[in-house]
Amino acid sequence: MDHFSKDKKHKILSAFCNAIREGRLLTRTVRTNKAKSVRAALDNVSQAFKLANRPEPHLDGDGKLALILQRQLRGYRATDPAEKRQIAISGSVLREFYRLSLSAMDKVRCELFIGAFFFAMRSCEYLSVQGKRKTKLLCIRNVKFFQGKRVVKHSDPLLHLASSVSITFEEHKRGSKGDTITHHRTKDSVLCPVKVWAKIVSRILSYESSGPDTLVNMFRLNTGVMHKFSGKDLLMHLQRAAASLGSDSLGYTPDQIGLHSARSGAAMAMYLAGVPVFTIMLLGRWSSDAFLRYIRKEVQEFISEL
Repeated sequence: MDHFSKDKKHKILSAFCNAIREGRLLTRTVRTNKAKSVRAALDNVSQAFKLANRPEPHLDGDGKLALILQRQLRGYRATDPAEKRQIAISGSVLREFYRLSLSAMDKVRCELFIGAFFFAMRSCEYLSVQGKRKTKLLCIRNVKFFQGKRVVKHSDPLLHLASSVSITFEEHKRGSKGDTITHHRTKDSVLCPVKVWAKIVSRILSYESSGPDTLVNMFRLNTGVMHKFSGKDLLMHLQRAAASLGSDSLGYTPDQIGLHSARSGAAMAMYLAGVPVFTIMLLGRWSSDAFLRYIRKEVQEFISEL
């Protein structure tokens, strides 16, 4: 593209953006891509030029995004459908999830979700999901227990009596590595991060051939086959718990919640408990105050449940 003028480069990129928008550069049929996906594709092209030590073709003479591309992306954003956000869940849904978990497998599935809730986890951090992710799925070595400042070994029969549990997220979405988050023991028999993670760790280490590198979403079936909990598997049971409580009680329907509801629910719970914004950002590993978008109409419903 070296011999093209800036104006022609911008028009070529405009056509490229339109092709991405309509999904015409993929071998499979897809729905219309959103503005942010188009912008990501445009940025990838720019990055390729930059790495090759060539001028970035999407910029104008002032080093800003070309006006034609700015207007095009603005138009895409204006016509994009409203983003459907997943409703933040509260402790009542978690308790109902646990109450409805009758089999051993059901109980383990529920405990995994409760454990994820306390640490505001992304689904790919504790479940098997489709597609490649930057985030690493947690394994046993990432979970540590403490009695005061003393580390409690995973083999300790009194692991569930530890005073705190820490989880280290080796690598996740926003590029950070080695973030360690700590939560302390509560008196609640169901909603306690120490007790629930002690159950998860102790159970997994009871399996043959398990060890520090065993993933946290493993479960051994009665047949001896190892099963990995997936997002689709867990979501069905979570929505069943919401359906059991009913929309009149919760203020929303089961299809409005998803796996991300654990992350948004954790933010909501901390906010209602008076936890400072900067602390919520640290505990939830948010790089900005983006979590505030979860704190919306549900506040009144949550307050009535606390």
